Amino acid sequence: MYVKSNPSDARANNRRLLFRLLFPDGQLSRADLCKRTGLSRATATDVTGEMIEDGLLRELGAARRDGRGKPGTLLAIDTDALRLVCVDLSRPYVMTGAVMDLRARIVERRERVLDDGDRIDPGDVLSLVDEMVRLAGPRLVGIGVAVPGVVSGSGRVVSSSNLGWSGVELRDLLEGEFSLPVRVDNDASAALLADRFLGRGEPNCLLVQVTRGIGASVLLNDEFVEGDDHAAGEIGHVVVDPSGPACACGKHGCLETYVSAVALRERIRREPGRRADILSEAGTRLGGALVMPVSLLNLHDIAVYGPPELVGDAFLDACAETINSLSRSDFQSVVRVRRCELGDDATLRGQAVCVLRAIVGRRGPSAPAAS
Repeated sequence: MYVKSNPSDARANNRRLLFRLLFPDGQLSRADLCKRTGLSRATATDVTGEMIEDGLLRELGAARRDGRGKPGTLLAIDTDALRLVCVDLSRPYVMTGAVMDLRARIVERRERVLDDGDRIDPGDVLSLVDEMVRLAGPRLVGIGVAVPGVVSGSGRVVSSSNLGWSGVELRDLLEGEFSLPVRVDNDASAALLADRFLGRGEPNCLLVQVTRGIGASVLLNDEFVEGDDHAAGEIGHVVVDPSGPACACGKHGCLETYVSAVALRERIRREPGRRADILSEAGTRLGGALVMPVSLLNLHDIAVYGPPELVGDAFLDACAETINSLSRSDFQSVVRVRRCELGDDATLRGQAVCVLRAIVGRRGPSAPAAS
């Protein structure tokens, strides 16, 4: 059936396209943007003018002129006009909140130590977001929360064994309280976006997050693989040894019980003299779990995001060796396993990218926050 296209959809797509070319620190003239996108000069001028008015872009001044003619005016992401608020729930024993600019850089941050181990009440999240909203002030245009677990496309936390959540309508809760656009996303997906657009990630990439649990996320041609139940990448609770230790999910021998940051730190605490061996064994265990999806999807770029004292050479080398020894063939090149090098704030910054992807297509994101 033929469906008539909506002009507003085309305009939204043009806004996203132009923003992505300039994100995070690009500087291009309107003529450059036309060359790279195929947009007409009139369309590019109209859309960029609108984005400047909305506080997304700013003019920097004249570009360097090559040859004759009037030099163009350089455009860039505006880092002063608007703010985002993001919260990361992926780290054990702490919630982190941040006020961020449109280049996904942290302007203000706050941390709340968890008194009850890993357990977080949705009200605790609401309280931290409220604090960050007040810090951001009237320039706030969007909120994001990164959650370990399965998150639906509507921002519902379907399941998070680490947080003890099931069926939490987190996006509805936050939007109802703050009257702003809200994104709730899986923490590994957020970290993958950070690695892709702020780090060294490729359009086809798999990222594994080693934090309080184990999560993964996959990009294919710069599109997320989500799955029918929005649970693609939930490898932490795949059983790798049925006779293994008990897991928080109720099963035994889940990958998470061997490779999570919590599990590794506990093993190292008990056997400090075997630190290198423990990390190497964990890398081998993870590599074995990744062989099938890497071969199935023909991936060659794997990023691992986690604490630097754990995700180092012993862990990464063992993981890479296992994957390549079990999957290498004449028609498949070497798989690269590398550390995501964006530091502890990768998930926060990636969640900011999630929010930006949701709001830049909308007209008028500069509307003030509700009081």
